[in-house]
Amino acid sequence: MDIEIKNNAELIGQFRAIHKEIGDNKAAQDRAAADFADKLRAIEERNALAGKSIATPVGGEAALVSRFMRADGGVNLSRSVERVEFAGQMVDVQRDGLFTDAPATEWDRDLKAIGLAATLYRSVTGRNPVSLKGRLLAHAAKAPTAGGFRTALEKTIAKSISDTAGSGAEWIPDTPISALYEEFFTPNGIAALFDVVSINGPIIVPKITDTGRPYLKGKVSTNDPDQYTASDFTSDSQTIEVAGFAARFLIDDAATEDAIFALAPEIAKRAARAIGDGYEDCMMNGDTAATHQDAIASWNLRSRWGASGLGGSADHRRGFLGFRPLAADRSLTVDLTASQTAAGVMGSVVGAMGELAASDIALITSPEVLYKKLMVDSNVLTVDKMGNRATILTGQLASIGGHPLFSSRWMGADLASTGLYTATGSLSGLVAVSRSEWKHYASRSVMVEQDKDITRGAFNVVATQRKSLRTLSGSSSKVVFYAYNML
Repeated sequence: MDIEIKNNAELIGQFRAIHKEIGDNKAAQDRAAADFADKLRAIEERNALAGKSIATPVGGEAALVSRFMRADGGVNLSRSVERVEFAGQMVDVQRDGLFTDAPATEWDRDLKAIGLAATLYRSVTGRNPVSLKGRLLAHAAKAPTAGGFRTALEKTIAKSISDTAGSGAEWIPDTPISALYEEFFTPNGIAALFDVVSINGPIIVPKITDTGRPYLKGKVSTNDPDQYTASDFTSDSQTIEVAGFAARFLIDDAATEDAIFALAPEIAKRAARAIGDGYEDCMMNGDTAATHQDAIASWNLRSRWGASGLGGSADHRRGFLGFRPLAADRSLTVDLTASQTAAGVMGSVVGAMGELAASDIALITSPEVLYKKLMVDSNVLTVDKMGNRATILTGQLASIGGHPLFSSRWMGADLASTGLYTATGSLSGLVAVSRSEWKHYASRSVMVEQDKDITRGAFNVVATQRKSLRTLSGSSSKVVFYAYNML
């Protein structure tokens, strides 16, 4: 019987429908399971060609030995913790599993695909796929021999089968689906540019705003010489309070049972990423004023936040003062319409920061400005200007004037000509930030918790974080500069 599989979303439904038609016909079940394994392999290959598969082999045959072989000479079939001796101490080390972790070679990627078919078959039918056992063993027999891996695998499988009652297929570990499709997004990264200061709660930071002034020492010409001229220090303090961020997801317990991949861990990962996304969005666009500088009630930046529930008092963009709003508050902005080049960034943005231009500056812009303006700047594009570092050859522009350049999705490409978000506009910008003048103050890093509400038949997955980005600089310090009206 032919099983048509168009995408992962249809896998479980189609296979269940066919299994229902087959009933208890063992021969038909075997044929369906084998055909199902072939179709799954085809999906893996198609996803790999489309760049949607995360199961790309890394490491080669040497990695099979280093990642999956245990100290006792066996092979780890699923992820586990192994106790080993190191520096005279016994420590717990997580060991990757042949079926449950990223593949090292084409051979174990194919093995994992067959294991995936067995996992899905078992989840639908409640029985072990006997027909797939032969295919799995035949492929295992082709294992690379480097480092004694094939011998170790054969010993492990033989022991597993002899220790297992039933058909002999029970030893196949559950294999997670590796090709869960997700649309591309620019990964977060700008938070890592700044140091983290751990605090236990609100703190008061003392400040000295100048370093005193020297005077010439007078000559002693009398018995009562003048005192040296004194200097005054200006002291101050600043209170640091961290913002609390939270993301909560509610999952139907039936969904966790019916999903063809481990749903709860996947949601937990996305809860943590929601915290990271919201935090970096606040780093760029956060404003603590009663009226936010941007029209955040309608700002669904890059379609990340949805169309409802925006702009309220709990909007994450009210957590702390970010780069763009701080630059606007201090009048540290420039309209860069006429000079959207590397030279323009150096002269009109970095150069406008005064002596801080010589500090550890990070340049952060949108992907659109990076590729539409800076990468095609004639000053850095061609070989006659930049030699073998020309962007047309390398496809990258790592720095401008020695200052590293970073792309962030949280610099929007939907801004108005004023540099603000007003719900109309298709422009973007760039910020230059003095890294030494900004720090993360954190009471708690991201923590993900899960609990089941048995009265509602649902799981709550909650991620929280207590952390803020702050600068202790005075109101006239040029710790950030914002160029707008770009694209």
